[in-house]
Parts: sequence; C-alpha cells; structure tokens
Amino acid sequence: MLLVANGSVFTRNAQTPFIPNGAVAIDGDTIVEVGPERELKAKYPDAEYVDAQGNLIMPGLINCHTHIYSGLARGLAIKGCNPTNFLENLEQQW
Repeated sequence: MLLVANGSVFTRNAQTPFIPNGAVAIDGDTIVEVGPERELKAKYPDAEYVDAQGNLIMPGLINCHTHIYSGLARGLAIKGCNPTNFLENLEQQW
C-alpha cells in the first residue's frame, strides 16, 4: 500500500473537485481511495508514505504524450548525422 500525500488533490469529481491537504491511497496498480490526508493516514497507518511536498496530486493521470516521428525514425541512418546526445540528435536529425 502506498499513500501519496501532503499535496492538493485534483479529483475531477463534480462533488469534490479539489482537496487541499489531500492524499491518494494506492494498492498495487489500483487507486483505493482519495481524500483528506488526515483521514487516509489514520485509515492506512502502515502504508508507505510518499511526500508530494505541497505539490498537485492528480490521481489517474496517464501521460500518452508521444512523438510518432521518433518511432518511425528508429534505425534511420542519415549521412553525416552522428549525434552523441539528445540535443545533437534534435539539431542534426530534426
């Protein structure tokens, strides 16, 4: 069990869209509960605590960001293009 807390939780729930001093309880890959930190800390005292350090907690947010051209360019050989880091790759290839 994991408890991500000490942050403001953005829930996307119409009844409770934002929980200041909130927490998210996670068991494996499942969000078990979202609520005020004080309540969830008492309910899950043995959970591993992850300090959000006052930042925004957005449970269930999945980042699907991708650059399709990078996938299509795997193994692409361009004459004279020999990048050794990401910045060089951007400058020489793209």
